[in-house]
Amino acid sequence: MSDGISGEATYKCNRCGAKHYLHEDDFYFEAESGSERGMGEEVLYSYELEEECHNCGEDIRLKFEVWEYPVGIINMTNEVASGAAVIDRDFQVYSAPPQEEHEETVKLVKSLVLFRFDAFAEAFVDFWVKSYKKSPQPTAIISFVATLVAASSLILSIYSSEKARTERLDKPQSYSEQFHLLKNTEKNLNDLSVFISSKRNEIEVTKSLILELETKKSELEPIVTANQKVVDAIFLQQRKDFEKTIWTERGISFGFGILASLIATIIWHFVGRFKKGKSNNKIQSTQKTRD
Repeated sequence: MSDGISGEATYKCNRCGAKHYLHEDDFYFEAESGSERGMGEEVLYSYELEEECHNCGEDIRLKFEVWEYPVGIINMTNEVASGAAVIDRDFQVYSAPPQEEHEETVKLVKSLVLFRFDAFAEAFVDFWVKSYKKSPQPTAIISFVATLVAASSLILSIYSSEKARTERLDKPQSYSEQFHLLKNTEKNLNDLSVFISSKRNEIEVTKSLILELETKKSELEPIVTANQKVVDAIFLQQRKDFEKTIWTERGISFGFGILASLIATIIWHFVGRFKKGKSNNKIQSTQKTRD
């Protein structure tokens, strides 16, 4: 069994007589059946096409069948047409270079490792298109499953990150206790300031009162100092907790940014490839209509 069938075909609309052309890139033959015969394996390839006439809108349905027997030789061809008539067709057995897939894989990995996302997206689109032409149904299924797995992983990562962040914010009463402690410390400092201010006017009246005030001040200072140490310890612990999580969050954000950029680049290449193919088909159709 060879790698596939390639070829060209020309058909004419039954309603308006406009000619249509199919090139190598338009055919996606699938191997439908195979059986062993005297000179090896016989394989049936088929390709079906449904479209409208570019001139009058007539519905056109075509089916091409190619039998390969023995391996590497086209034994017989057949076509079934509705809404059009096949004028000419030419098919050949296609054999891909043996190392082509390995070279494409190396190219994909190399561009990704070097963070050349544009080159990776272009190579990925080429690889996907070739795979789809060779095996449309398996390629479509694998692509859908891979997209589903990637989307699920992304959603799970976002959910886990958000859950961890929420748990850090909802951590115990340590935050409320810290706030309460800060308020008490502020109140003590304010009370001390008011107390000292109220006594300043009495300092000149009596030295004994000054001594008493100094004694009270010396008694209050250890309390203020102790409270300040607690506040410093609280802020130090907060800083440590913040530094533990900041690099994880930055890494997740960086990974999400790279993944989003990669997905956007791949989508851009798919859209560009689609527009380019559509533009070429329009140009060819216009030129052939003029002919």
